[in-house]
Formats: sequence, C-alpha cells, structure tokens
Amino acid sequence: MIDFNEEEYKKAQAFDGETVKLPAGGYICKILNAKNEKSKAGKKMLSITIDIAEGEFSGFFMNQYENRKKTSTPDNPAKFPNNGVHRYVLEGDYWLNRLKGLMTSLEKSNPNFDWLKCNHDESKIIGLQVGAIFCEEEYERMDGSIGTTTKVTQIRSTEIIKEGNYTIPEKKKLEKTEDPFYNVGYSNEELPF
Repeated sequence: MIDFNEEEYKKAQAFDGETVKLPAGGYICKILNAKNEKSKAGKKMLSITIDIAEGEFSGFFMNQYENRKKTSTPDNPAKFPNNGVHRYVLEGDYWLNRLKGLMTSLEKSNPNFDWLKCNHDESKIIGLQVGAIFCEEEYERMDGSIGTTTKVTQIRSTEIIKEGNYTIPEKKKLEKTEDPFYNVGYSNEELPF
C-alpha cells in the first residue's frame, strides 16, 4: 500500500504532465532582476527577468519558479522559467538601438525614471514596470514531438499594452532539420563506424 497523508493529498494539485501556458498577448510586467552576463558565444549581454504584474496571469513565472523549488535538489536546483527572461546582446550593429528601445519603454512606463541619470546602472531598472508582448514559439520535445511555448518578443511601454495598440506576431514555427544520417546510402548493418 502507498503511504501518504490523506489531508495533504486532498489539498494537492493534480499534475498530469500538462502545464499551463501563458496565452500570446501583451502584458504589464515588473522587472524582477537585471544583470550583465555573457552569452554562450561569449558576447556581453543584459538579461532582465520579468513577471506578469497585472491581470489574470499576475505572478505567472514566479508561481512556476516556486513550484519548481518544491522538487529541486542541491544537484538540480530550481531555475526561473526561461520564458520570463529577456536578453539583450550588447555587441554588434543594432544593440544600442535595442537598448535604447528598452530604456525608452521604461521611461514612458515609469515617469520618474531617467536612464541617463542612473549612470547606466542596470540595477536601477529592478522593480520598474514595462509592457511585454509574448508570442507562441514551437520547440522540439525530448521525444521528438513538437511543443508550443510563449516567449517575450517585444518590450514596449505599459501605455501601448493598456491601449491594446500592438500586434501579436505570428507563431514562430520550428524549422526542423533532416536527420544527417537519413538517406546516406547505408543500411543499419553497413554503417562505416
């Protein structure tokens, strides 16, 4: 017989493998963290961690994070959902334009905020509100099937989100590549390695 506390069982939420997905759309968000990092390619990068601040999905990413912490271990610590992190590479041709777009959206959304008066200190944007547009994006699951998630595609002012004056981009389809060993002219028994 399986041993468990019946009162805790009654309070537990049923988990069947499905997760709640944030619908594509515009949301008012709060910046929870901002830090300078390096990209996988070694480029300078600003990462901002956001969460939904208003409406039906308020606290969406923090709730996911708190649930992950319940099953984390020292060897496998909980991580904040990647969908709640937006990154700006701070190198290349257009990075300054994108950074200014972020800061302009923050200045429009937070009347007392002025990026240039903050001495370019990214920690000064923590706690500020901003608008974010999330769109659907396909990804390949571990079993090879196609799943759909929702990710930040644009940072905008809160005013634009409240007015509904934005367009949700079309779902980003996964470009599936062929198996490199498919159709190479060998049967499984004849592989050269």
